[in-house]
Amino acid sequence: ARRTQAEVRTMPPVFKGVDDSGNSIGTNVSFWKAVAAGSKDASGKPLWYKKGIDYWDTVDATDDGVLGGYGHVSSVDAKENAEFLRDTLGDVLEQRRAGTRGPLVACDCGAGIGRVTSSFLIHEFDEVDLVEPVRHFVDKAEALLGAGAPARADGHVVKNFFAVPLEGFEPEPERYDAVWIQWCVGHLTDDDFVSFFKRCASGLREDGLIFVKENNAKDGFVLDTEDSSLTRSHKYFMHLFEDRLGWEVVKHRMQKDFPQELFKVRMYAVKPIKRAE
Repeated sequence: ARRTQAEVRTMPPVFKGVDDSGNSIGTNVSFWKAVAAGSKDASGKPLWYKKGIDYWDTVDATDDGVLGGYGHVSSVDAKENAEFLRDTLGDVLEQRRAGTRGPLVACDCGAGIGRVTSSFLIHEFDEVDLVEPVRHFVDKAEALLGAGAPARADGHVVKNFFAVPLEGFEPEPERYDAVWIQWCVGHLTDDDFVSFFKRCASGLREDGLIFVKENNAKDGFVLDTEDSSLTRSHKYFMHLFEDRLGWEVVKHRMQKDFPQELFKVRMYAVKPIKRAE
């Protein structure tokens, strides 16, 4: 039977994928169905997740390690992160500086060794919590930023180190002014992506925002067979934010001045749309 125009309009978009060798691997729908139907670990989670952790367990706990040999981009990364934060959360930051708002709190998700926190977030927020599933990354982050680290002149601190994966993280309700998620959501299935962001929303304070900084594929998605992750296109991200979550994309912007051979990188500021009571 032929579909009506209304049915065609309401059908979700389908994204075609390739692996890192350029081989076609079908659509996002068929890919995630195969992951869900595939082998599971002892807890019942798809082995997709274990394979990702196994990869990162072998990576050095250094900037070069977590950035795949591109540790030198960290300062440019931090500079544009700070600019994007000011452009989207500037009112909140200004209220804090003026003393009309209390201490600001951020959550760094997929934090690795705390690179984003130490280079950027800790300068802007009174407290930062880190979420990272790879144990030796957490240990390094605690050594660099934890209770034993030198006290900062501004009094800002890293408060909590949560050694849990994104798909298992349950934020404290209304704790965060910003949730910053960088170079890690490619490890989440689409369904877990949606669930994770909904939980993050429960952790937001009034006027808070969720930030995402990720590689963008040119079209569809690209599977990294080594670390068990997807690089999604901008259209794919917008589908997840706007269609699957029903959220507002407040602003998005391309990162500038990264090496040409890398994927394009885009920053997003997103938030749930408040519904009328």
